[in-house]
Amino acid sequence: MAVARVSCAAPPRMRWWMLAVVTLVQVTASFATQGLGALSGAVHDAFTLSGAEVGLMVTAVGLAPVFSLFVVGHLVDRHGERWVVAVGSLVMTAGLAAASIAPGYAVVLVSLFFAGIGYSTVQPGGSKSVSSWFPAGRRGVAMGVRQAGLPIGGAAAAAALPGVAHAFAWQAAFAVAAAVALAGGVAFTLAYRPPPDARRTRGEQSPGARRTMREQPDDARLLPGLARTLRQPWLRPVLWSGVPLVGAQFCLTAHLMLFTRDHFDRPLSQGAVLLALLQVGGVTGRVVLASISDRDRARARGSRLPVVRVSMLCSALFLALLPVLPARTPFGVLAVATVALGFFVIGWYGPWVAHIADAATGGGVGRATGAAMAANQAAIVAAPPLLGLLHDGSGSYLVTWWLPAAVLTACALRTTRQAA
Repeated sequence: MAVARVSCAAPPRMRWWMLAVVTLVQVTASFATQGLGALSGAVHDAFTLSGAEVGLMVTAVGLAPVFSLFVVGHLVDRHGERWVVAVGSLVMTAGLAAASIAPGYAVVLVSLFFAGIGYSTVQPGGSKSVSSWFPAGRRGVAMGVRQAGLPIGGAAAAAALPGVAHAFAWQAAFAVAAAVALAGGVAFTLAYRPPPDARRTRGEQSPGARRTMREQPDDARLLPGLARTLRQPWLRPVLWSGVPLVGAQFCLTAHLMLFTRDHFDRPLSQGAVLLALLQVGGVTGRVVLASISDRDRARARGSRLPVVRVSMLCSALFLALLPVLPARTPFGVLAVATVALGFFVIGWYGPWVAHIADAATGGGVGRATGAAMAANQAAIVAAPPLLGLLHDGSGSYLVTWWLPAAVLTACALRTTRQAA
C-alpha cells in the first residue's frame, strides 16, 4: 500500500496545533449537521411528521455529498484544503440560516440540501490535512482525534439545541447551528496552514510542471480519476464495512429520541440525553479504536480493518438488544447500553478513514476519501427514511432495529471472506 506524503520539516508541536484546528472545524460542522437528530422531536411536533418524514431531514443534508464528495476530494488534491473548507463552511452557514427562516417543512429540506453541499468539504479536507501532517505510525490516533470531532459536535448539539428549541422555537435552534458553523469556518481559515513541504512544492512548480499535471489523465482529471479509484481492490472491503455502519449510525441519530419516547415511555428530554451519551461513547471509540488500529498496523504492517469488523459485530449485538429491553428498564441501564453502542457504531470511523489514507496513493488521498465517503452518503441518505417507513408499516421497533443488525452481521462476514 502506498502512503501519503508527510511533511518532515514541520515541528511536532505544529502538527498537533494543526490537528486541533482541523478538529475544531469538524466539531462545529458536526454540531450543525448532527444537530438534526437532536431537533427531530421539535420538528416532528411542529409539522406533525411521520417517521419517514423525520428521516428525510437527515436525507436532505446527506443527499448533496453523494454527488459532491468526490468532486470536493478532487479539488482538495488539486488546490489544497484551506480554501475549499472555508468556502464550504460559508455554504453550510447559508443553508442553515435559510432553514431558520423557512416558512414550511419543504423549504427546510431544500435549505438542508444546500447545507449538505457545504458540509461535504469538511471530511475530505480534514482527512487530507491529517494524512499530510502525520506519519503513518501516528495517523490512526490523529485521525481518531480529528474524527472524534463529529460525535463531540453531535453531543454538544444534543445537549444544547433541544433546549433552545423548547425555550424559543425550532427556528432559533437552526440559527444557532448556522452561527456555530460560521465560527468554525472562520477559525479554520485564519489558523490552518498546509505543511511546509506542501507549500514549497506548490509554490515552486514551474509552468511546465503545472501544465504536465493538467495533462495527466488518471490523476488530474475528474472522471478518469474516479474510475481509477473505484477499480482499486482495497476499496471493496472499505465499502462493505463503511456503508452499513454509517447507515446504522445515522438511523440511530435520526430515530433514537422518538424510539426512547415510544418504546420506553420517556420524555424527549431523556431521549436527548441518550443521544448525547451515544455521541460521548462515539468520541471515546474513535480515539481508542484508532489507537488500537495503529498498534495492529505496526505489527508486520497489519490492516486496520479487523478493528472495523469487530465494531460491526458489536454494533449489531447492541442494536438487536435495544428493542427487547423492557419498557420499564432503568434509565441508568439505558445510558450504559447507549454509551457502549456509540463506542462501536460511531467509533469505527477513525480507523476506517486512517485505512483509506494508508491505502490511497500519495496524491489521491482526497479523491479516495471522497469516493468512499460518497458511497457512505448514499447510506446516510437512504437508511433513516427507510427505517422510518419500516417502523410506520410494521409498528414494531423489533423489526426496525433487527434489520440493520442483520445487515451489519452479513457485511462483517463478507469483509472477513474478502480479507481471507
